[in-house]
Amino acid sequence: MTRQEVVDQVEHATIEGCEAVGPERRTFLNAAFVEHLGAEMAGDVPAIIATFSKNGGHLSFNGARYEGPEELTTFHKDFGWDGRGLFSDISGKIVRVLYTHNSMTVEFAVRANVDVALGDAPAGRTVAFPMCTIYQFDDDGKLQSERAYADSGALLPQPILSL
Repeated sequence: MTRQEVVDQVEHATIEGCEAVGPERRTFLNAAFVEHLGAEMAGDVPAIIATFSKNGGHLSFNGARYEGPEELTTFHKDFGWDGRGLFSDISGKIVRVLYTHNSMTVEFAVRANVDVALGDAPAGRTVAFPMCTIYQFDDDGKLQSERAYADSGALLPQPILSL
């Protein structure tokens, strides 16, 4: 997904919470979000890290917390944003966006290739999974907090329950 595709998807996603957050503030939040997600989609880990606040910016992924440039860099590389981690060819669709004054909650439908074997699940599979991320920005448009929750069930070798 290119930076322009991120912009287009944000503009066309289902928007909620707009009554309390005016268009000027949404423009500010969208710009900060596009800077961050654009760097992720470009695989530019240093640019990703630069989107975090130097005053305590952190990431929580499924409850695991990463703080400071070193831990944030390790997470983003291990995840595969540079194309060499757990995932590659990460793409998806922005499904819904909810705004508050300092944050955006974004619901994604993610697609990616899994590049490592996970137990009995082989490498080389393409998976799709829902993900929801809360992005909280400071007054400079830097990420104070990114809290991401992904349904990792698609990474399992087969469904746990047959339906």
